[in-house]
Amino acid sequence: MSLGDKERDHARPLEEKTSKSREFHRRASNVTPLGVESNVRSFDPYPFYLEETDGSYVYDMDDNEYLDFLLALGPIILGHGHPEVKDAVKRQVEKSDLTATPQPVAIEFMEKVCEMVPSIESVRMANSGTEATMHALRVARSYTGKEKIAKPEGGYAGAHDYALQSVYASEEALGPEKEPNTVSYGTGIPDAVSETVVAFPFNDKEATERILRKHADDMAAVIIEPVMFSCGCLKPRDGYHEFLRDLTEELDIVLIWDEVMTGFRLGPQSAQGRFGVTPDMTTFAKAAGAGYQVAGFGGRRDIMEEIIPPKKKEASKWNSSAFHGGTYNGHPVAAAAGLKTLEILDERDVYEHIDRLGDRLFSGLQEVADDAGLAVNVEHIGSMGQVYMTDHDIHSYRDTWHANTDQFADWWLEAAADGVLFGNPLQGERFFTTYTHTDEQIDHALEVAEDAFRAVDHQYE
Repeated sequence: MSLGDKERDHARPLEEKTSKSREFHRRASNVTPLGVESNVRSFDPYPFYLEETDGSYVYDMDDNEYLDFLLALGPIILGHGHPEVKDAVKRQVEKSDLTATPQPVAIEFMEKVCEMVPSIESVRMANSGTEATMHALRVARSYTGKEKIAKPEGGYAGAHDYALQSVYASEEALGPEKEPNTVSYGTGIPDAVSETVVAFPFNDKEATERILRKHADDMAAVIIEPVMFSCGCLKPRDGYHEFLRDLTEELDIVLIWDEVMTGFRLGPQSAQGRFGVTPDMTTFAKAAGAGYQVAGFGGRRDIMEEIIPPKKKEASKWNSSAFHGGTYNGHPVAAAAGLKTLEILDERDVYEHIDRLGDRLFSGLQEVADDAGLAVNVEHIGSMGQVYMTDHDIHSYRDTWHANTDQFADWWLEAAADGVLFGNPLQGERFFTTYTHTDEQIDHALEVAEDAFRAVDHQYE
């Protein structure tokens, strides 16, 4: 018998536990839009504010404890506050702060990146995934002398204007599935930028090839996530990445793998090691710093050398190279955290542990959803995945439209009220396992998930 109640206020149990967050949200909204530091952190009826973290758990202003699978949207691969990473940070803080000169610890971090990811022959650091993809695209344009870039519709590659294209949009705006329009995500983005970006449908070889061949003479780069976690968890099928690698090589288009999400999480060589595909350039962030502001981009040496200014400047330009700079690039504290993180990832059984628990968690979620009688499709790879509230196959961004976003948000709220954070309440996000998670915690999470599934087992519009 279904326990679901169509009239139930699924947010109420969480609201009853988070009165301090409710009040603080009013205060925060007076000083910053939506009362949050980043739009994705805002949700109805209000976000709860977390103050402390420890291992697999986070704690809010009302002293509620949550078993954490959000994991800061991916960076927390070793658990919150890993002692060796904290010690490395403390030692660096005592040694030096920012100097805006080259510092050995940053070079050592970049050496470790090149050691672990063979396709990265040369690398530069950045401060966020957005910065990493922005600079990678600039370098690719410089290298090819072309202006256009291509990306899959539904793909998120950062918050700069060239990346905020065809991320989320209506069917009417996106147009034909086989040759989608490019639609800017949000206002404030010039139409001229959108005209340099070409969208293509993920996992559709025929349409992808037709579109890329059509624009090949003007196409500098294809930027793509190896697994599209920007709309949940879209995995490549039927050799799509191998096909795309061959096609971009034939057409002299730089292939950029956006591994901001997957980098150093799907294995020591990142997703490219798992799939056996070698991109020309790679971006990374999140897991590379275990919670600290670590990001970067790199790739073939001949491409990365576009950053080096020529000895003789062109008369028509102040500097005829692809500029990369930033005061905080290679921040010694972030680099120290990143170096220690990569050493741990390279030397310990982290991937074996998080992948095993990821398989248990996500396969278990499918089982308990089936037991509850819900139409649910759980997709995952290794330690990353998402729950779609639909039994429809999910292979493309448009397939995700079949999922019931309201039902997912209600399921998330019910689970959060019981102390488990399965990511955040947005259907287009994803959640993770981490090194501090245990089998007992997975068992508990599945019990909470099943109760939450049963609570939302009712008719939705």
